[in-house]
Amino acid sequence: MPKSDSDQPYHHGSLKEAALAAVVARLRKGEEELPTVRELAAEIGVSHRALYRYFADKDALKQAVAAEGFALLAGRIPVGADLTALSVIDGFLRFAFDEPSLYRLMFSLRSTALLAEPVPGPQVRRVIALATQAFDDGAGEEAVRNRVFSAWGLAHGLFDLWRAGALRAASPDLAYDFIRARILESGLVD
Repeated sequence: MPKSDSDQPYHHGSLKEAALAAVVARLRKGEEELPTVRELAAEIGVSHRALYRYFADKDALKQAVAAEGFALLAGRIPVGADLTALSVIDGFLRFAFDEPSLYRLMFSLRSTALLAEPVPGPQVRRVIALATQAFDDGAGEEAVRNRVFSAWGLAHGLFDLWRAGALRAASPDLAYDFIRARILESGLVD
């Protein structure tokens, strides 16, 4: 029987974090579908009413999980002197290979949902800002933006082909190496 709101052990917003952690854990186990808010509440042992305070519906939950994913992706991208176009692509690819279900969920959002406020817009813009900074070669804002999205699109597309089975490789490491080599050959990344 689910706990009542007064019996639940979550305080001061930790319920939201616990719910997101539970969903990310499901995705890391290879589950592809998000639970409904009611299913998630039952899983973590709270009233669904408690979770509806944070997630109005499954779409809101999906956006919050995507925000977690983009925050994790940003954490894979080095900063400072280590920030290069290649380090951005390496961070992006490693994240995609390490977190395939979360990655798929993040990029299943429509562009308007990706930039939504309060989530996941700020987290998405953080990743884009890091990539833009890394790819900035002084060629101008539009040229840099085009280079970022071309390299990102190439990485994304090849990863999706591998994940769908259209790009065969004996192991994920060999697939990673193949994709990375194609991006380097493209001239988009130095």
